[in-house]
Amino acid sequence: MQNNVPMPTVLEEIVNTRRSHVQEISARISHINPLRLPRSTKSLFQALGGSINGGAASRRQAYSSASTRAPHFIMECKSASPSLGTIRTDYSPGDIARIYSRYASAISVLCEPDKFNGDYDHLATVAASTHLPVLCKDFIVDPVQVQAARYFGADAVLLMLSVLDDATYLSLSSEAERLGLDVLTEVINEEEVKRGIRLGAKIFGVNHRNLHDLSIDLSRSSQLEPLIPENAVLVSESGIKTNETVRQLAGHSDAFLVGSQLTSHSNIDSASRSLVYGTNKVCGLTTTSAAQNARAVGATHGGLIFENSSPRNVSRETAEKIIAAEPNLNYVAVSRRDHGWEEILLPEITSLQIHAPYQGSIAGERALIDNARRELQKAGREDVSIWRAVSMTLPEGAATATALTDDVDMLLLDAGIGGTGTSFNWEKITPDIAPKAILAGGLNLDNLPEALKTGCAGLDLNSGFEYSSTAGPWSGMKDSGLLRQAFSKIRNFHY
Repeated sequence: MQNNVPMPTVLEEIVNTRRSHVQEISARISHINPLRLPRSTKSLFQALGGSINGGAASRRQAYSSASTRAPHFIMECKSASPSLGTIRTDYSPGDIARIYSRYASAISVLCEPDKFNGDYDHLATVAASTHLPVLCKDFIVDPVQVQAARYFGADAVLLMLSVLDDATYLSLSSEAERLGLDVLTEVINEEEVKRGIRLGAKIFGVNHRNLHDLSIDLSRSSQLEPLIPENAVLVSESGIKTNETVRQLAGHSDAFLVGSQLTSHSNIDSASRSLVYGTNKVCGLTTTSAAQNARAVGATHGGLIFENSSPRNVSRETAEKIIAAEPNLNYVAVSRRDHGWEEILLPEITSLQIHAPYQGSIAGERALIDNARRELQKAGREDVSIWRAVSMTLPEGAATATALTDDVDMLLLDAGIGGTGTSFNWEKITPDIAPKAILAGGLNLDNLPEALKTGCAGLDLNSGFEYSSTAGPWSGMKDSGLLRQAFSKIRNFHY
C-alpha cells in the first residue's frame, strides 16, 4: 500500500535534500562491505520495556499502576532544529551522552546535516561514550543510510511512515533487521498506525508535532494509543518539556523522546534531573556526602539551613565545603531571619527561603518580601530567587499562600515553623497554589505517593529521610537508602 498523504513543505524539503545526500553517504562508507558489518547486540525495544516473550502485552495493565512502572527516556543529542534554529553552540555529543547515561534508557543522535547540524561522527562519538542503545535519528530513505547508521555505531534507526511507502519501509526495516537494528516507526495519525501494524512495527513513535506548521498537539499520543498493539512499545515524541508533562502522558506512554528541552539548557545534567524527577529539594544538608547523594538520586535543589536553633544548622564555612564538593545542585539558603540575608548569600546560592514568622497580614508579608528583594539588589544578587515559607497550619495559611503566588518565585508549604517533622491537611492546597509550591512538612516514604498527588511543583525532603535516634552516630543524618527509595517512587509516579 502506498502512502498517499502529501508531505508537508518543511518535511518534503528535508527529505528531498537527504535523498540528494545518498550518493555521498555511499561514498563515505564505500570502503566497507555491508555484509560483514557486525550486528548490534543492544536492543532499544527491550531497553524501553518491550519483551521478546511478549511481556509488553501487559502495557495497559502497567499503565494503571504508578508504583511498579517507571517511564523510559530516549534523550537526544541535538544542536539545531528547523523550529528553533541553533539550540546549542558548544555542542559536545560525547559529554552530553555521558550525562544522559545516568538518566536515560537510550540515546538518540541527530545525523541530518542541513537543518539539524548533525553528522555521523556525532553518532560514532555517542556510541563510544555510553553503554545504552543508540538511535540514529535521520530522514532515512535508502538502505545505505541504514548501513551507515550501523557502521557508525547505531543500535536502532528511525523510519518515518510520513515519508516512506510500504515497499520502501519493508526494504529498510529488512536491512535493519539483518544488522540487528531495532526500528522506531514514527506515526502521526490513525492511518499511519494501521500501516505500522501491517508492516510489523514493534516500536511506535507518536510525534506530537504537526509536520505542516510545526505546532504541537500533546493529545495525539493518547488518541492513537488505543490503536497500538499491546505487545508494542509507544514512544511519545516532541513537546515534552517538563516532568509535569511526563506525568500527564505516562498513563498511556512507555517512553519519551526528548531533545531540544535538554540540549538548550545551560546545565544539561540539571535539566535531565528536572525532566525525570521534577523539582525536588533535599533540605537540611550538613555533610558533603549527603549533598553528593542528593544529586545522585535525583534532587535538583539542596537546602542549607543557616539557623542556630536548628539541629541542621551549618556554618558558612561548612556550606562552602558542601557546595564545593557537589556543585551540581541548586542551593537554597534557609533562614528564619527577617533581614540581614546578605550574610548567608554565598556566591553559589540560587534561592533564598524566608522562614520568618507570619507577619500578621498580607501587607506585612509583602513588605518582608520587598525588603528581601531590596537587600538582594543592594548585594548585586538579583539572580537569587525568593521562596516564602507559609505555615499552612495557621488559620490564614491557605489565604496567605494564594495571595502571595505572584509576589514570590516559589512558595514552600509547611507546618508551623518548619523542621518539626509534622504535616498539615493537604486538602488546603488549591489548584491555584500547587503549580508554584514546594510541599514540605512531615514527608516520609509512606506518604510520598499522596504528597505527589497534590500536584505541587515539587517536594521538600528532610527529617523523614534521616536516620532514627537508634542509629548511633548516624542519628539525624540523611539516610541515603531512604532517599534512593524516595526518588524511585517520585520517578515512577504518574497521574
